[in-house]
Amino acid sequence: MTSSLTKSFVRLSPIATILALSFACGSESEGPIGGSGGQGDTGGAAAGGDPSASGGAAPGGGSGNADSGGSSAGGQAPGSGGDGTDTGGAASGGDGNGSGGSSGSGNDSGADCSPNEGEVPPLKLTQVAGNLDGPVFTTHPPGDDRLFVITLTGSVRVIKDGALLPTPFLDISSKVAVGGAGGDERGLLGIAFHPDYAENGLFYLHYSDANDPNNSGDSIIEEYKVSSDPDVADPGSGRLILKVEQPDNGIFRNHKGGAIGFGADKMLYIGLGDGGGSNDPEGNGQKLTTLLGKILRINPLADGDKAYTIPEGNLKDKVSEALPEIWDYGLRNPFRFTFDPCTGDLYIGDVGQNKYEEIDIELAGDGGHNYGWNRTEGFHCFSPMTGCDETGITPPYIELERSDGSSITGGAVYRGSSIPSLRGAYFYADYVSKKKKSQRDPGALRDLHRRDHDR
Repeated sequence: MTSSLTKSFVRLSPIATILALSFACGSESEGPIGGSGGQGDTGGAAAGGDPSASGGAAPGGGSGNADSGGSSAGGQAPGSGGDGTDTGGAASGGDGNGSGGSSGSGNDSGADCSPNEGEVPPLKLTQVAGNLDGPVFTTHPPGDDRLFVITLTGSVRVIKDGALLPTPFLDISSKVAVGGAGGDERGLLGIAFHPDYAENGLFYLHYSDANDPNNSGDSIIEEYKVSSDPDVADPGSGRLILKVEQPDNGIFRNHKGGAIGFGADKMLYIGLGDGGGSNDPEGNGQKLTTLLGKILRINPLADGDKAYTIPEGNLKDKVSEALPEIWDYGLRNPFRFTFDPCTGDLYIGDVGQNKYEEIDIELAGDGGHNYGWNRTEGFHCFSPMTGCDETGITPPYIELERSDGSSITGGAVYRGSSIPSLRGAYFYADYVSKKKKSQRDPGALRDLHRRDHDR
């Protein structure tokens, strides 16, 4: 059963006085996490359960016997771990000024790109909406002040004028294979609105296929369109964009990735995990002949009889044997990534295996990276544990040891105006440990990236 903590939706906002339960943001050990949500940034909306997690907790842990331990009430979200099932990852909230978590579209008009200034005020989290069935992510179309929340079970809900609308925007629960316990991380995992949504009404969903005859929950990317009612989508408009087969061994139910989002180039980026199981048993992270363990980049608009097209600049332009959709590879479980709406840089939270969690930062348009899995985990050799070949591997920019966390969740770069001192800060959290973190000056990391890239 989903706990009450995984049914709520919270917002981060400044307050006038310090409360006993307020968090000092910017601290390495604690801090209020969650992107801000909504046009003009009224604080910071975060979808999900634990109101102190990054964007709220995604449906929660549940102990098991595959990749990591750690139990908590609620459904199972993509996670990490040692020997037990992957325990969750907190879903990151929207960014509140146009990026909407992982569906940011570059320099959205709502983003405040000026430098941070002033001191961090006392902060708190307050509930915006409740009675949600396992919320895992929130976002909004460019220039739209409504918030859209997806649930693991297959519905898209709308928060409008501060209230949760009773009628779902869309319900595809009959199509969705839902996990939520025992390491099963399947479900409705991602949503992204097309940058031209105001004109074309198109949005995209990433979910696990309930109609897969092997019951492995193949990954589906599907396009939908809004109806004549702006608060309701047309359920009959569904168009299959991409289907990625998951291992059909009847065992693996984890590492499905989840994030999808549009970059400043108006291309759709898709995060897929390695297909599940401890240690990447099929070696998918390093294989260029599978889409698993990758970030993909496609133009999802139909072109004649083509469901989608391949833009220039993908990995195949450099490495001929790579599948044409691949942008980056060597990833274990990129459950949440986000674009900085001002710079277009890509921040990837990749859940670790036994010892290390990592966040990768990639300059806008600078793809083709091998992030190492399963040759490396974080900065360290994984297979083999010593003396691995690190040639061509791009190391992470943030590494967390297990003492700090067991299931990293990439959050969002804050580009709002309500809390000027936090502008440009990147927020993230760990689902299992419930620790909250921020990198207040990600620009320093981007500068380091540029120096390394120019060598």
